[in-house]
Amino acid sequence: MTRTKLVLSGAVCAVAVVLGASGTALAAPDAELASAATAKKIKDNAGISLLNSHVSGRHHPASTARTNIADAAAGRKASTSPWSDVGVKKVALTERMLGGMLKMRTTAGYKFRVTTIVGGDHSTNSRHYAGLAFDVDQINGRAVSSSHPNFRAFMSKCRAYGATEVLGPGDAGHSGHVHCAWPR
Repeated sequence: MTRTKLVLSGAVCAVAVVLGASGTALAAPDAELASAATAKKIKDNAGISLLNSHVSGRHHPASTARTNIADAAAGRKASTSPWSDVGVKKVALTERMLGGMLKMRTTAGYKFRVTTIVGGDHSTNSRHYAGLAFDVDQINGRAVSSSHPNFRAFMSKCRAYGATEVLGPGDAGHSGHVHCAWPR
């Protein structure tokens, strides 16, 4: 694959040139470049805290939320955890999910802590393992719980930014965090 820049009416668009089966060059938007740019903005945003450990207490630095975002910002796939239902594998973080996460800070104005992206242990078909979900355990400096004054509004904003699976206090297994996942 060859990466190049394409200029259309003064706008620079990143494209990937891929050779098809016949050897013909095919051009398509390079989602990896867009995801890397968004991940870098997340990494550099002081209002988005990225946990550098696992809430379970298990140790695997390569699959923490902070490392997942650092890898994506560098154009690499993120790592799942050895104890996950899928074992250790590399997963591309989707632009939809990353864009939603960034908007939660830059547009909605929330400060929050991301505990999990593709790392950790989730159900077998979890959208986490597809790079489509993130979990948050603190919003505006307070732990997520059923008495948190902002958790429902935070969940509503996740939906407004495209998440279709949004869970939190009151949902089984989500008493201490909000889960925001985008469609497959």
